Amino acid sequence: MTKKALEGIRVLDLTRVLAGPYCSVLFADLGAEVIKIEPPEGEMIRDNPPRVETGKGGPHDRSRSAYFLSLNRNKYGITLNLKHPKAVSIFKDLVKISDVVLENYAPGVMKRLGIDYEVLKEINPRIVMCGISGFGQWGPYSGKIAFDISAQATSGLMSVTGYPGTPPTRVGTSLGDINAAVHAAFAIMAALWHRERTGEGQYVDVSMQEAMVSILEGAIARWTVGGELMGPIGSHNTNESPFAAYRCKDGYIIIATVGNEHWERFCRAIGKMEWFTDPKNETKGLRWARKWELAKEIEEVTTQYTVKEVGEMMDRERVANSPIFNIQQVVEDPHLNERGYFVEIDHPIIGRAKLSGFPFKLSKTPGQIERTSPLVGEHNEAVLGKYLKIRKDDVKKLREEGVI
Repeated sequence: MTKKALEGIRVLDLTRVLAGPYCSVLFADLGAEVIKIEPPEGEMIRDNPPRVETGKGGPHDRSRSAYFLSLNRNKYGITLNLKHPKAVSIFKDLVKISDVVLENYAPGVMKRLGIDYEVLKEINPRIVMCGISGFGQWGPYSGKIAFDISAQATSGLMSVTGYPGTPPTRVGTSLGDINAAVHAAFAIMAALWHRERTGEGQYVDVSMQEAMVSILEGAIARWTVGGELMGPIGSHNTNESPFAAYRCKDGYIIIATVGNEHWERFCRAIGKMEWFTDPKNETKGLRWARKWELAKEIEEVTTQYTVKEVGEMMDRERVANSPIFNIQQVVEDPHLNERGYFVEIDHPIIGRAKLSGFPFKLSKTPGQIERTSPLVGEHNEAVLGKYLKIRKDDVKKLREEGVI
C-alpha cells in the first residue's frame, strides 16, 4: 500500500464553514488523521445545499449536505460541547497526543473556552496551533465579525474586480476563505518542519485580509512605488493586452498574449499584421494603456466568427486561448476527466456523489479518498475509546450529560 504523505500527523479540527474545513481537508486527503470536532448538534454547514431529499436516511437529517461532504471527506467526526467542563477536559487530553490544533472562531473565543495557545502549549509544548480569522488575532479590526466578502472588500480585491462604472463586485467563489485556507496549510507545514528540527511547537495567526492582500499581484507596488491607483479592469490582465475575454459570434473567448512575440503571433492569427507595425501598439505598455480601445478593434474581427473558429485561428499561431466553461462543462471536460481529477464517493445518506478531487498530483504519495464525511458524532466511541480509553457505557453517559 502506498505510504501517505502526511501519515502520522494528527489534527484536531475545531473549524466551521469553509476556511478551516478546506484547510483541514488538504491534510486529510494527504493522509493526516483529522479529527473534526463539532458541537453535539453538528456544525452549521450541514444544512447547506445541495441536500438529498428529506426523509431519506432515517435519523441523519443533518448528514444530507453534499457541500459538507465535499469539505469534510476523509475526516473522523466527534462531538464536544466545549461549554461543558468535561468536554474541555476531553479536548485537552486529545491535545496531549496530537500535532495540530486548527480553529477559526472569532479572536478571543478560544481564550474564553480555556483552550487558547497559552494553555495548550503547557499541555503539549510540541503542539502547532493555527487560528484563521478575518483580520488576525490582534489589531484594530481583530474583534470585527468577518466573512469571505469582508476579506475581499478590505483587501482591495473588490476595488479592482468588475467593470468601470459598475458596483463593487465580489468574485464568484469564496476566495477570501479558500486563499486563507491554503496559506494556513502552508504555514502549518512550515511550523511542523520547524518542530521537526527543534522540537518546538508554535502559534500560527492567519488573517484572511492579509492573505488576500498578498495575492493582489502588482497592485500594491503600483500604488506605493508608481503612484497608480488601480480600478476595475474587467477581464483584462494587469500588465498585458490583449489578455481578456473577447466577444465572438456565439459567445466569448479568452485570448492572452505576453510580450511582443505573442502579440505578433496574435496579429498574424487574426489577419491584422498592420496592427503589429502600428506605432501605437509598439510596446506592451502602450497596448495596455489602450486596452479598452484595442478590445473594440479586436471584437470587430472576432464577432465575425464563432468561438471555435477564433480558437482554431489562435491555435494555428500558438496564441493562448480558451473557451469559457460553465460548471456543467467543467464537470464534463474530457481533459479533467482523463486526468482523473474528479472523485466519486459513496455516502451512506447522500449516495453516490461526484466531487472535486486533488488539485496536485504527487508521484509517490498521491492523495486518496478513504472515507466519506462523518455523520454527526459518528466516531465518538471509536476516537474516545482508542485514544482516551473511555468505555462505550461512559460515552453513552457523556452523551446523556450533554458533554458530547
